[in-house]
Amino acid sequence: MGRKSKGKKRKALDKPEEKILDTPKTEGIYVTVILLLSFAVYSNSLFNGFVFDDKFQILQNPWIRDIKNLPEIFTSSVWSFQRETVGTNYYRPLMHTIYMFIFYVFGLKPWGFHLINIVFHVFISVLVFIVTKRLLSHSSHSPATSLLAFIAALLFATHPIHTEAVAWIAALPDLSYTFFYLLSFYFYMKFKTESKWPYLFSLISFSLATLCKEPALTLPIILIVYDYVFKEDRARLLARFKIYIPYIFISLCYLGLRFYALGGFAPKNRHVDMSAYEYFINVFPLFSQYLEKLLLPVDLNAYHLLNPISSILQPKGIFAVFITAVFIVLLVIARKKNKIIFFSFFLIVIPLLPTLYIPAIGETVFAERYLYLPSSGFVILIAFILSWANKNQSKLNLSLIMIAMSVIGLYFVGTMNRNAVWRDNYSLYSDMVKKSPEAALPHYNLGNVYTEQGKIDEAINEYRMAVQLNPNDAKAHNNLGLSYEHQGRINEALDEYQAALKLKPDNAIFHYNLGNMYAQQGKIDEAINEYRIALQLNPNHAKAHQNLDLLQNRKRR
Repeated sequence: MGRKSKGKKRKALDKPEEKILDTPKTEGIYVTVILLLSFAVYSNSLFNGFVFDDKFQILQNPWIRDIKNLPEIFTSSVWSFQRETVGTNYYRPLMHTIYMFIFYVFGLKPWGFHLINIVFHVFISVLVFIVTKRLLSHSSHSPATSLLAFIAALLFATHPIHTEAVAWIAALPDLSYTFFYLLSFYFYMKFKTESKWPYLFSLISFSLATLCKEPALTLPIILIVYDYVFKEDRARLLARFKIYIPYIFISLCYLGLRFYALGGFAPKNRHVDMSAYEYFINVFPLFSQYLEKLLLPVDLNAYHLLNPISSILQPKGIFAVFITAVFIVLLVIARKKNKIIFFSFFLIVIPLLPTLYIPAIGETVFAERYLYLPSSGFVILIAFILSWANKNQSKLNLSLIMIAMSVIGLYFVGTMNRNAVWRDNYSLYSDMVKKSPEAALPHYNLGNVYTEQGKIDEAINEYRMAVQLNPNDAKAHNNLGLSYEHQGRINEALDEYQAALKLKPDNAIFHYNLGNMYAQQGKIDEAINEYRIALQLNPNHAKAHQNLDLLQNRKRR
């Protein structure tokens, strides 16, 4: 009797607080604030234009202009629309499908594409609130579960590390796969505790996530960890495994489509100069760098250059191994001490695993957008730490709330300032060059911007730097030659075109440009020969046809 009375008394004492903090009305207010703040923090990106890869991914993408291209979209690699043999490890058909929808609604207005990115971010922030609240409900000392989840969602909504994913149109795959990933996980949690119907929606959401981006395949691991940590399913191992079979089947179907479209699992290796040992040891500094940016989102950069270590005994390697070891130790401790912290660590690291496989990643091995989904585990961890720090209080300590809100305010300002960097190519590439001066690509891209602005001297300086940093960049040699040609520096232009052709002898444009140089020097036979080679490589090169006819007529006269 005494135990029952004590239980009733505790329930009665908890009830007023529950009314204040966790009523549907209060949760509605929280969701409304999340919606408004997650939109407001990226509102200035609506005035940004197309930048970086947006030009060929959207403006030069014929697939998004006709719904008849859907069969080809779902059976080809992500860049096959270029009609050239472009090696890639990416199969993302829903990216083109969503772009197609945006094109039909907004045309090629950049604000329409930015708006869809923001809308994804808004809904993902709400999902973070819902998922965090559900996870925190497993804790016995979370008196203000909704408030803690609210703080976590606001931290997620404003975190500056997300600017690349949200402010850059081409990062849509990171947003879309995160949305369907978290949605699938939420439906799975509902299925485990409420009814069976959400299970189907979880499978559908997972299917869509896989078609958005490759890391979605990590979701089954998260589901298994969730069941293990929170013991939601006490059935036998075989019974539990039956639940995972459809997710595995969907994964295999995706891999089949991917293999058909790419001609292999990961056929393109952009880092052939590294050995298997170097691949392995560089995972440690890469992982520690992700943790660093998650904890301290400063000095953000759209182009992080890979500076691989050659030995694990280098200072950078030793430090990275130490950070990784600390993370693993904390993970082991959390397994015994607290299930929410343990699960949060997994939600951080599991979606990152595909990005740590260096051979399959593009030129930018480290990218801030890869932290978009893992950061949800980070903010859930922060929410629980606030709950733990407040465990002896009946209400969430005001000082803790003020600290959290101060961080959210700093995040908000930092994110809006970072959005402005993505305004146009000049501001973006200037920022890249400033923060990665040893990388060739930012200099090359900034040189292109100066060329478009008619600032030829500035363009030459950037192209020279690009060639100096990467002498094997044929395009940089070619564009430097064009700049020299613009200034009438024919001999220097000729040298650059010849250098470009040594690197890419099958490029029609390079042969055409070299032909122009020979023509200006009066070397008619050499020019005719270059134009003919250009036309053999590209029979549709109209200017090469025109110049060849002019020179042949001149020679006959």
